[in-house]
Amino acid sequence: MKKMSIALALAIAVMTGCGGGETEPISEHVQEIEERVSIVITDSIGVELGDSNYVFASIDALAHGPDGNIYVLDRGACCVKVYSPVGEFIRRISREGNGPGEITMAFAMAVLGDGRVSICAPMQGGIHNFLPDGEWEGLSAEFTNNPPMNMVGADSNAFVALKLTIEVVDGELISEFLIGRYEEDNEPSVRYYETDFQFDPTDLTGLLNETLFSHEFFADRSGNVYLSQYSTDDYIVNVFDRDGNHILRIEKDVPRVEKSPEEIQEEKAWIEAWLRNIGAEGVVIEYNPEPYRWMISDIGCDGLGRIWVRRGTELAPVFDVYDSQGNSLFVAEVEGIGDDAQFWNFVIDEHDIMAYSINPDYYSTIWLMEISEEKVDWEQM
Repeated sequence: MKKMSIALALAIAVMTGCGGGETEPISEHVQEIEERVSIVITDSIGVELGDSNYVFASIDALAHGPDGNIYVLDRGACCVKVYSPVGEFIRRISREGNGPGEITMAFAMAVLGDGRVSICAPMQGGIHNFLPDGEWEGLSAEFTNNPPMNMVGADSNAFVALKLTIEVVDGELISEFLIGRYEEDNEPSVRYYETDFQFDPTDLTGLLNETLFSHEFFADRSGNVYLSQYSTDDYIVNVFDRDGNHILRIEKDVPRVEKSPEEIQEEKAWIEAWLRNIGAEGVVIEYNPEPYRWMISDIGCDGLGRIWVRRGTELAPVFDVYDSQGNSLFVAEVEGIGDDAQFWNFVIDEHDIMAYSINPDYYSTIWLMEISEEKVDWEQM
């Protein structure tokens, strides 16, 4: 499981919500190659006790700004904490409250291409924009219910996000779900994926798998969007330009991997506990995990235009890395972590590699990483 912060949006959608074509694939099936590189952890941000600037109540989003600074949405602290590229605290953006520029229950954040910070706080009206120095600009879009979530900064003034709406249509509850590009407006300027279906409040698993747990996506500073369905059968990444044109498709044949009974039980218990803790209402809290692992669980694009795809079939953090044309370059693995990174969310962009656990054992930590100069011998893995 990953990106569980978006489960908060399920509660909001249920409590308050009632009331794209593709071109032919450019790339063919890619072939596995033997070269591996190692990713090493260079530093971390976060302590259990001590300086409150380094203690996280709840990490719900993580991003680099265009300047390389690190932005962390700490939902429990009702602010965004900003750090230098090496982890030194710089400032806080926003604080708890209902006044101008104050937030409560924020659950999504994006650092835009122009350096501004957008925080989604529907209890305070919608998308709040802040300058990099923390000055509040005001609302860029109003959402008191059904707001965009799982926001990822793109180019200029845009972010990409998913949106779940539950409405009454002809006496029936209908779920509408989309992944789109937003440019300081209530409506998306581009829709990369959308679907609708009848909402069954007794089928929480179906709702989550059709919406919040349906896709992984990432946007780079050129506005390209990398999109993959959470599938237990197909390893596919589709790439779109900022206007929604389909420009690349990456496919690979990967054997299915069955989850262990322990994995299934841990996933089920954790998701159900999470939903209860955030106050989900109007649904039966029962989640039944898929018996097989997802093929893909993270996507990123680095400063050289290389596309990073994390294998969901492996609990350890292993990435297939491709060039901008979809050709396989190498495989990368985080050194010395193994299965402990099962619940890590990764951010891989033009600045570097970061990760945090959505299910930390003791306290929340952000891990800073880089690629090692030393190659890993495939035969020894």
